[in-house]
Amino acid sequence: MNDAIISIKPKHVENILSGEKKVELRTRKINLPVGSRLWVYTTLPVGKINLHVEISFVVSLSPKEMWDEYKDQICITKKEFDDYTRGKCIVSAIGLNKINILDRGICLQKLREYEKGFQPPQFISMLYPERALYSALYN
Repeated sequence: MNDAIISIKPKHVENILSGEKKVELRTRKINLPVGSRLWVYTTLPVGKINLHVEISFVVSLSPKEMWDEYKDQICITKKEFDDYTRGKCIVSAIGLNKINILDRGICLQKLREYEKGFQPPQFISMLYPERALYSALYN
């Protein structure tokens, strides 16, 4: 199993927590195996890691195929999807499973105490046992 951190906007995190959003999109290929743990950094104004999910699948498709297959699981409008994927040949879908809410989230300031200069990832950031954040998230 691998671990990674991903940044997601608060409204999308709310949709994950409600169970409506079952798929997260990225406009680049994802190289994480099924069963990996994805720590979710909720972007500002929340600014904290407050949950993790298990990856149930990763698939890369053309934008048209992606919309046709997952439009009911991504919680965005067709216009938002088209704006997000404009000019892209491939879009990756990450299946979200086994949502686990942390008792206490870890705020951005605390994350930076563990790892000087930490910046929430624009794409995905791998999390290895050697990283200071790894022990922060597992303790």
